[in-house]
Amino acid sequence: MGAHDPAEAVEVLDRLLKFFGDGERWVKGRLSDRRGKRCLVGALDFVNSHHAIGSDAAERYLADEISAAGDCAKFRTSLRRALSGGRYRVSETVLRRDSLSDFNDGCKDFAELRALILQARAAATNDADAVSAPGLRLDIESDEFVMA
Repeated sequence: MGAHDPAEAVEVLDRLLKFFGDGERWVKGRLSDRRGKRCLVGALDFVNSHHAIGSDAAERYLADEISAAGDCAKFRTSLRRALSGGRYRVSETVLRRDSLSDFNDGCKDFAELRALILQARAAATNDADAVSAPGLRLDIESDEFVMA
């Protein structure tokens, strides 16, 4: 399923949570430092390269949660529209990574970033459940229900 694979997103988001722990490996203002700390985008790159799993789906869920919390989607749309008329082309991936980086650097503490990751994980889990559930159909008549 590629970029829209919610199960892959859940796996990446779980690995992000494991990587960051309680925030001891989180940094603001740069992708990484010399002690192995990383920002959100740096951690996504790390998970992608060290676990051979694409992070695009997870990035989309994270960006969607950021957009839901503010006017980032409107800003990205207007920026894309403004830049598309000129000689500069900005991809959706670049804009999405910029919004993730801005969110990371704007967090007052790791708890705020952790909450975002957990919200994105919940959305991806719901989508993964919806993808796997359509084939599930139980043929139960209404008089066959049993209370345990």
